[in-house]
Amino acid sequence: MVRHAKASTEMIRLPADVVRALRRRAATADISIAEAARQLMQPTDVQHPLGLLEHVAWLHTRLVRRREDLVSVFEDGVADAKAVERAIDALAVLLKEWPEETGYDFPAHGMGQPQ
Repeated sequence: MVRHAKASTEMIRLPADVVRALRRRAATADISIAEAARQLMQPTDVQHPLGLLEHVAWLHTRLVRRREDLVSVFEDGVADAKAVERAIDALAVLLKEWPEETGYDFPAHGMGQPQ
């Protein structure tokens, strides 16, 4: 007789608002629903501040990776889809021209957006 191991995961039914929050988090952070659930279960006081250059690089990378989705959204909304390319190109120029030492005053201006 074949012996079946007990499942290591358990299926549960989540309330609709929790499902919406997980899907929204997964879509906005470009991660899986499982990773969104892990993040939402972590303490809210945990922050991973990005510097200004890192924030620009992160945004550029994310826009490039989701280019097709963004163009589709703009086209569906009857908006100028070329704005996506202009934004990506502008961030690329900003990254290319970024000076080595900016003298950016972090205490005065902040570290960027927490993740």
